[in-house]
Amino acid sequence: MRSKFSLMLASFLLLCINFSFGQEKTISGNVTDQNGLPLPGVSVVVVGTTSGTQTDFDGNYSISASVGQVLRFSYLGLRTTDRQVGNSNTINLVMEEDAEALDEVVVVGYGTTTKRSFVGTAAVVETENIDAKSNSNIAQALTGKLLV
Repeated sequence: MRSKFSLMLASFLLLCINFSFGQEKTISGNVTDQNGLPLPGVSVVVVGTTSGTQTDFDGNYSISASVGQVLRFSYLGLRTTDRQVGNSNTINLVMEEDAEALDEVVVVGYGTTTKRSFVGTAAVVETENIDAKSNSNIAQALTGKLLV
């Protein structure tokens, strides 16, 4: 009798463990722009966690999330979009342009920032100044040509 009880208790515990792992599932999909072109490098993050991924060259992604959690899709120049995970294992998304986000973007060697929040020196170099010199190295072509 005692061995039957132990067997039933062990079976019940295994069933409970199986249900707790069954809540998280793999969500996959495709991210495109308004023209239907795939977007590589879109950041896909589960809100409130440290879990995240990026889309591949074809705009495809795959991430683990539970039902009810929110996926946040963000990309430079496009509107950040949130989608709640439901019963479906596929979330495809068409991202919309965000013209305000590209108003004044400054690209620096270690990322991107806005002109307002950029701390440092930046200069504009006209293409005519670079084309006028015949140097093999871009650094040599920029020497003495920065306009502040």
